[in-house]
Amino acid sequence: MLPEGRTMLKRLSHVCLSAQDPARTIAFYRDVLGCAVAHEFRNDAGELYGAMLHCGDGTFIELFRDPAATATGGPFRHLCFEVADIGTTAERLRASGFECAIRRGRTDRVLQFFIHDPDGTMIEFHEHDAESILRPWVSAAQGNRP
Repeated sequence: MLPEGRTMLKRLSHVCLSAQDPARTIAFYRDVLGCAVAHEFRNDAGELYGAMLHCGDGTFIELFRDPAATATGGPFRHLCFEVADIGTTAERLRASGFECAIRRGRTDRVLQFFIHDPDGTMIEFHEHDAESILRPWVSAAQGNRP
């Protein structure tokens, strides 16, 4: 058993998502959200079937083609990206045609809004401002004290 407050984990490295059309989904994460394509998975014929997308701070989204993929919920609910300025992020996404209604989480008090990627995966964006209950945890992980 680990001591209280300790974990053997360093950080979440990546999540893996299925994509009906990898090129379309890569374009969304690259062109709309600003992720960098760190690696493309290609078969022997050179056909694209997946990618590793860098989301920042050494974290990734891994995508693989699955023509039957649909976001059905199940145990996976959504991805979440922390952003520095929720208002600026929402405005940028609104300019790309997304509806972004910023609200404050009822119990964790985080500022947040949600959109969906081309495959239906729900994506949350949030900012830990002074009211966020999780801000001390995030600040400690970044070497800061709230």
